[in-house]
Formats: sequence, structure tokens, C-alpha cells
Amino acid sequence: MGAFRAIVACVALAACAEAPATAPGPDRAAQEAACDAVVAAHVGLAPDAVATAWRETGTDGIAVFEARDGSRLHLCEVDAAGRVLRLDHPRE
Repeated sequence: MGAFRAIVACVALAACAEAPATAPGPDRAAQEAACDAVVAAHVGLAPDAVATAWRETGTDGIAVFEARDGSRLHLCEVDAAGRVLRLDHPRE
């Protein structure tokens, strides 16, 4: 009976677990395209010359992407509506 209670407790805890805050949302492609466009315009290249990668999405729906044009790194923060809120140039 003790093993049964342990299994029930584990299932109950798993059911209560929240989805991770960094899970990508359904609008990630639009957010990524917005980041591409802003970085491309910023550096004077075509959007297909910019490579982006999703990093995380916060609980507020703001996604962070890393974008590269060649060896230069840019970070974009993009809201759920596809607006780029911030463009940074972090040091690597």
C-alpha cells in the first residue's frame, strides 16, 4: 500500500507542475522574423544574411533571440505582438 501512495503522490505532483517559463510560444516564428528584420536593417544587410536562434521566452511573453551577421552578435527582445523592444550588442 505504501508504494501505491508514493505513486499517487508523484502523479499528483507531476499534474501540478507548471510548464517551464522558457518554453517557446506559438508566435515564435513571427518574433524571430521581426528580430531578423530589425538586425538586418541595423547592419544594412538582407534579412536572409542574419542567422537567429531562440534563447528563451519569459512569463511575460517577451522572447529573446540571438542574431548573428557574420561574427557579430546581437540580442533582440521581442514581444508577443512581434515588436522588437530592445536590440543589444553584448560582448562575447
